[in-house]
Amino acid sequence: MTAPPIVEVEDLKVHFPVQTSFLAREKPVVHALNGVSLAIERGDAFCLVGESGCGKTTLGRTIMGLTRPTAGDIRFEGATISRLSDGEMRPYRRRMQMIFQNPYASLNPRLTIQRTLEEPLRFHRPELNESEVKAHTRDVMVSVGNDPEWGSRYPHEFSGGQRQRISIARALMVDPDFIVADEPVSALDVSVQAQVLNLLMQVREARGLTYLFITHDLSVVEHFGTQVAVMYLGTVCELTTPKALFAKPLHPYSQLLLSAVPKLGRKSFKPVKVPGEVPSPIDLPTGCVFHGRCPHANQRCREEVPALNTVKARQVACHGVDEGRI
Repeated sequence: MTAPPIVEVEDLKVHFPVQTSFLAREKPVVHALNGVSLAIERGDAFCLVGESGCGKTTLGRTIMGLTRPTAGDIRFEGATISRLSDGEMRPYRRRMQMIFQNPYASLNPRLTIQRTLEEPLRFHRPELNESEVKAHTRDVMVSVGNDPEWGSRYPHEFSGGQRQRISIARALMVDPDFIVADEPVSALDVSVQAQVLNLLMQVREARGLTYLFITHDLSVVEHFGTQVAVMYLGTVCELTTPKALFAKPLHPYSQLLLSAVPKLGRKSFKPVKVPGEVPSPIDLPTGCVFHGRCPHANQRCREEVPALNTVKARQVACHGVDEGRI
């Protein structure tokens, strides 16, 4: 019998109410996620790409249980976890950890590094005695290239790259199976980015981890990912391997993203010009959410929401691709 994906999302929707006057008859909502479905296999480095505001972080936080879904299911190794209480989620929280985007805000400034790292271990593994906690903390610090002597210091004494390595160590303290990494290198210098990415890859190989890696940097996807999903306005446009995406993107929005990536050896650089602006997630367009900016859109695109169908060994949500027009 084939093992289920470690994480599976089915028709996930997340809507946030907008604060308005109490006299307003209708309360508008932000449609952050609109029917997202995907499966992350064990051992994958599953990358989620798209421009700011497309719902990447919301998807990661919802999978982790930090945001409640409006509709849809989230499954961890086949067990539905999207409707569990905080107490019922506790066994899963040890196996699912998150690395946050901003290393300057994700660490408690009042706690020493030692206390920051020990806290999740004491909560999830109360059977460990004091010496075992100290030994495990030291081992994890060494495994991510940190000096164990840092334990007595506070977060403000470290650089951004050092803080992010401490955040990675914190996520690894409870030996998780699955990690959501929310743009963990976007706030770092380019040279430090490479160090942190290499560390994440080494840790994945050494511990057999599975990642949901959220990023807007396609160069990271090309070298780090095993699968990639392209998101636009709360929906998945294309789901494939990085190699296939970079060789030939099929969805018009994927083509737009790839056209904006400079490449060595290209004699001229002319990114595709797309008319219009990204629609508001409060007032979504009918049909395909990209139809107002797509050069291939027809009447069907304006009226009917495209399903994520398998085309040429990948999944694409586009009527034009289904009909052979693109």
